[in-house]
Amino acid sequence: MSSIFKKILALLLITTALAGCGSSQSAVTRNIKQVTDGVDAQSGEVKLRNLLVVKTDKSEGVLVATVVNTADEADAIVGIALGGAMATVATKSSELVKNKPIIFVGDSANADAYISGFNKSAGERIGVTFTFTKAAPITVDALVVNGEGIYKELKRSAPVIVASPSPTP
Repeated sequence: MSSIFKKILALLLITTALAGCGSSQSAVTRNIKQVTDGVDAQSGEVKLRNLLVVKTDKSEGVLVATVVNTADEADAIVGIALGGAMATVATKSSELVKNKPIIFVGDSANADAYISGFNKSAGERIGVTFTFTKAAPITVDALVVNGEGIYKELKRSAPVIVASPSPTP
């Protein structure tokens, strides 16, 4: 009976040791950041979440993202560039007040940003740069997706104030 007990105990110890491999704070599976098509980035206390670009059937590149400022001091979005071209931005306010997100596309959308004549294909990546009044600019390598499936009927914010892009020097 004691030999069976020793075998079971040894098997239990080996199983526990093998199952525990790599389960520290730096384990690869704990450090996965991107769980959707959208990318995340941060500049100080300003955070970009789930950012991607949708190519519509009208050849527009529509920005999908959420921007949140978690600092006590307000900031503001000064400009958004998609692939080096300044986007047309429509929003009630570009001010980033603490924990009051600016949402591009969706049921809670309160802003819209797009470029016309968008020629990227689904699966390609495009540089998207946000510039702010106080925080350092954020540039991400965003995925381009086709306007189909969940992106077919984009719920975009109704334009209130439109900031047309100024030509870049």
